Amino acid sequence: MFKHSFVYSVIEEYVEVDDKTKKIIKNFKLYKDKNIPSMNYNNFYNTEEYQKLINLLNNKFKDILIKYKIKIKECWIQKYLKNSYHSLHTHSFDKQSFVWFIDGGIKSSPIKFFDVGWPLVSTNQSIEIPFKIGTLLIFPGFLPHEVQVNKTSNRLIVSGNVF
Repeated sequence: MFKHSFVYSVIEEYVEVDDKTKKIIKNFKLYKDKNIPSMNYNNFYNTEEYQKLINLLNNKFKDILIKYKIKIKECWIQKYLKNSYHSLHTHSFDKQSFVWFIDGGIKSSPIKFFDVGWPLVSTNQSIEIPFKIGTLLIFPGFLPHEVQVNKTSNRLIVSGNVF
């Protein structure tokens, strides 16, 4: 008898968020998304500062990018206010994605990952990773994930995709 399984990994690393880095990230101009009014403040479409953010992340993640043989393709900042959230979504099917927790508190919402196929196919498997400043998660872009209603007014992250 043979048994075959698929395994999807969420890699958790730690990257220090020093005061200088936090200040730089907080100084990026964030906008309310006109197309998705319930979306958090972000800089999805701010191409003027895009390279500045990539350069910052390339410097902060240098050893991790080498370790996993990945390169940042795109990235953005998201700020969650109290009661904001990010509904269930996926990124790209052919890339890895990441999220780096920059600022928040004990009541900042965790990120929750679901098994592939959710919500149409339920395996009753999910992973919830609490918000802790400095946590860097790297995961398959096709893995469904969400951030439920936030209980603080200062949840700040950097997200993106790598290849």
